[in-house]
Amino acid sequence: MSFQLILPFFPEELRSLLLDPTISDLMVNGATGVYADRGGVLQHIPLSTAYTNERLTAAIERVARILGQDLTSQNPILNTRLPDGSRVAVVGAPSSINGPTLTIRKFNRWYTSDELIASGSFPADVRDTVVSLMLAKKNGLISGGTGSGKTTLMKAVLDHVPAHERLVIIEQPAELKVSHPNAVRWEAVEEIPGQVAITPSELVAAALRHRPDRIIMGEIRNECGYDLLQAMNTGHGGTLSTIHAKSAWDALNRLSNLALSARPNLNHGFMRSETAEAIDFVLHCERDHTGRRRVRELITVSGYDHADQRFQTEEVYRAPPD
Repeated sequence: MSFQLILPFFPEELRSLLLDPTISDLMVNGATGVYADRGGVLQHIPLSTAYTNERLTAAIERVARILGQDLTSQNPILNTRLPDGSRVAVVGAPSSINGPTLTIRKFNRWYTSDELIASGSFPADVRDTVVSLMLAKKNGLISGGTGSGKTTLMKAVLDHVPAHERLVIIEQPAELKVSHPNAVRWEAVEEIPGQVAITPSELVAAALRHRPDRIIMGEIRNECGYDLLQAMNTGHGGTLSTIHAKSAWDALNRLSNLALSARPNLNHGFMRSETAEAIDFVLHCERDHTGRRRVRELITVSGYDHADQRFQTEEVYRAPPD
């Protein structure tokens, strides 16, 4: 189990929280407080035994070394993962004033699309439409806010892709658990002493030389959106990625803006047209005020109207108001 790698370095009460399957996110704010996300609801977790920032810092430094990185005052930000894909994020001194900030996003289990339907978070007809689009080699985005379930939805949709297809999966950090036998998993890494940076853009370019049936991008965060759009628009259908956005429409705008940042001479209208040409559908998910995760929108994209400067879309599904 992945957490066995790091458990020995933490106080006993933090160990039990790391192993608690009801917790999806564990947040340690130095020695000032521990918080957890249970079922989408943030809770303060009182501890019976206090610990010091010095002990917490020592634990995090040892964990970082096990994961192949160093946390120092010259390198106070750590973004890495455990072998099971759980994310480990740290901000240490001198940037984190009240002791190191540690956040662990746990993947306790992955859900099938049938399980998501049974839970009420993924309407069956929406699932069937998205799967048919994927099987037709249409390109899609899954959008949403932090913790809205984008990665879980992506995994559930990818389960329906034929097992014989070759998938190149690019992430930063790697977290998806895909069962396809001909899937290769690549991870973009940041520069650290003794290791050069390997960017998502470089991996997208490399993917084109490895005969993919589909390129799967874990999350579009930067100018790699430009390279992914070019791959889509040169014949690589069936691509799927996630992106942070507040709506399906906003996801298209954000992807265009990220792609624009790749080249200083790119035209605003041209990049939006390229986005509309590449993306066939956007599935948007959210976490509502009760903490419940659900699909809120599904739209299809047919083009870009240069005169009105608008994406031409059709709303396929919108969740009813609470």
